[in-house]
Amino acid sequence: MLNTNSHMSTVIPKILIIDDDTVIRTSLRINLQKAGYDVDEAENGKIGLNKAKVFQPDVIILDVMMPVMNGNEVCQALRQDLKFLDVFIIMLSGKSNAEDKIHGLDIGADDYISKPYNPKELLARIRVGIRSLEAKRLAIIDSLTKLYNRYYFNIVINQEIARSKRYKIDLSILILDIDHFKKVNDTYGHAIGDIVLVEIADIIKENIRNTDTGVRWGGEEFIVILPSTDIEGSAIIAEKLRSKVETSSFSKAGKITVSIGYASFKNNEDDLFRRVDRALYKAKEAGRNKIVAG
Repeated sequence: MLNTNSHMSTVIPKILIIDDDTVIRTSLRINLQKAGYDVDEAENGKIGLNKAKVFQPDVIILDVMMPVMNGNEVCQALRQDLKFLDVFIIMLSGKSNAEDKIHGLDIGADDYISKPYNPKELLARIRVGIRSLEAKRLAIIDSLTKLYNRYYFNIVINQEIARSKRYKIDLSILILDIDHFKKVNDTYGHAIGDIVLVEIADIIKENIRNTDTGVRWGGEEFIVILPSTDIEGSAIIAEKLRSKVETSSFSKAGKITVSIGYASFKNNEDDLFRRVDRALYKAKEAGRNKIVAG
């Protein structure tokens, strides 16, 4: 799963093994740990799916034939969750006919290896997968703050709006703008301004939920998508972020504040964006360092 705090080149890649065969699972874990990977494992598909949400792997090695929840079902569930958009999934199966391989790839697997497998070949394919993740992540991550970018925002918000409409689930967003950011750049220089942006992004990452999506919207503006959150819940998160920024000390720039507008989805996405923009404008007009509902 995407680690928005850093590039994979600076962290140890995580691999999750989901296989009901204890011998295969143990052998895989030992070989992968020897190769320098951070490894976790699960004995069936249901446990594996839950572990993926906590462990946040970069690569998943997924057995096809398992009790409780088979590999195809796990793969489909992962691909339906945008949080796993960039996870590299390798199907590992005793089935070697072309139809099974094609089906596995069609439902979202990135690679398909038949048992018995060659350990060196598997390691090579994992290395290829990790390299491909780097390229994919560059397309959806803001290079400075390591938050998601607008391209990824458009993917997520469209999915969340569709889910909200279909299942009548609450959905909110908030937009956060750094107060007087131009003054920071003019006084301390753009290098310090960039550090402030990174520190604000870190505060956002640390104070939103795993189900939320933090985005650098552009310049000094940030957006957070808040699934399954009503207007009261979004107010709590907005105030938490405002307060955390106000009480933090920023590198060389000292004290910084933010203004936040927040709104819940009602009729259509255009209306949602207009209301949250107006709310941000009102927060600034009211003296800044405030949260306002739209």
